[in-house]
Amino acid sequence: MDRTEHLKIAVVGGGVAGIVAAYLMQRRHDVTLYEKNDYIGGHTNTVVIPGGPDRGMPVDTGFIVLNDRTYPLFNRFLSQLNVSISKTDMSFSYTDRKTGLQYASMDLDGIFAQRKNLIKPSFWNLLRGIVKFNTTTRHRLHEGRLVGVTLGEHLEREGIAKKVAKEFVLPMAGAIWSAPDGKISDFPAETFARFYENHGLLSLRDHPQWYFVSGGSQTYVRSFLKDFKGKIVVNCAVTGIRREDARVAIERPDSGESFYDRVIIAAHADEALKVLTDPSPQEVRLLSAWTYSRNNTVLHRDSSYLPPNHRAWASWNYIREAGTDADAPVTLTYDMTRLQRLTTKERYCVTLNPARQIPETAVIRQLDYSHPVYNFDSLSSQNELGRLNGQRNTYFCGSYFGYGFHEDAVRSAVEVGRLFGIDL
Repeated sequence: MDRTEHLKIAVVGGGVAGIVAAYLMQRRHDVTLYEKNDYIGGHTNTVVIPGGPDRGMPVDTGFIVLNDRTYPLFNRFLSQLNVSISKTDMSFSYTDRKTGLQYASMDLDGIFAQRKNLIKPSFWNLLRGIVKFNTTTRHRLHEGRLVGVTLGEHLEREGIAKKVAKEFVLPMAGAIWSAPDGKISDFPAETFARFYENHGLLSLRDHPQWYFVSGGSQTYVRSFLKDFKGKIVVNCAVTGIRREDARVAIERPDSGESFYDRVIIAAHADEALKVLTDPSPQEVRLLSAWTYSRNNTVLHRDSSYLPPNHRAWASWNYIREAGTDADAPVTLTYDMTRLQRLTTKERYCVTLNPARQIPETAVIRQLDYSHPVYNFDSLSSQNELGRLNGQRNTYFCGSYFGYGFHEDAVRSAVEVGRLFGIDL
């Protein structure tokens, strides 16, 4: 445990992992937080509507929701910042442009959004297949029979119909991890099933209550910034981190460098490895196991990216375009008006990887977000990632330490804090 008093610490990366790490370290140490973007927050990126009848309305574009069950540390962090949260729903819809199928998960009206499905045997077979998938996946998890098996192998081994995989399993998981069918099929089944069970996704009941940050997720960032005692440097993509015997050099884009006693790298794993000028063999092995998928993200007003049938409108809306293959980027629309309970004149959506052009007049902001890719190589590294912390005055944190979500990033930062004798 590193209990040295009053250190100079650099935190590289201003996403939630870096924010929480800096928040904890400032209690005892001098902290400088470096961020490559022009804002602090990373995926916590609230856009204020710039004009029109809803001018000034804050709309989230990256991190959107949390729940009361699997986000204990993030909830504690929000409580310490005196940030309030409001209830929302995490309903899911599926639309297939080729077959015309539409359904939503929230209630019978949504499930049978297309009334013809009430008497359609193929749709009832889909529903029975979903129950079979949930039941067998839960049982195989508890029996320990998912170890070393991909989700695709699990589906095939259990005789889950291809229709069920295509119209339910792969799109829902793709919506959760922002990944295409091929990447989801390669997802380790045990990790997938454990995540699903923890979130109540393998049963019809026992779902956690979901929330959004009142006023937009940047509310918690502003609260953090208001009382932060350290220094923040934005628009600064650190070009190198060089470890010396008793100090760490942070190399900046302006060719300057600053020296610190410790560095906490709160960036994506691939970025962390790239910025190290002298990575150890262990750092190379563990960090290089991770790759990231980039998702083009658009905040817009085009409701045609929601299901054609309004009864199928949900919070998360997956659209399978005609002719797409297993490696095609996932197309997913978040109905932000619904998710954030917005009282607006227009409807606001966030779409990942739109397959067709959104009219320029409807586009408010275009962004790119990267998400970790999960496979056996990347997941196997997680057992050893923690061993990197403290080596050569360097510490690591980020969502890749867990399932890739806000809570995972927070937990990894808290674990770093505990190594310094500081807890949330």
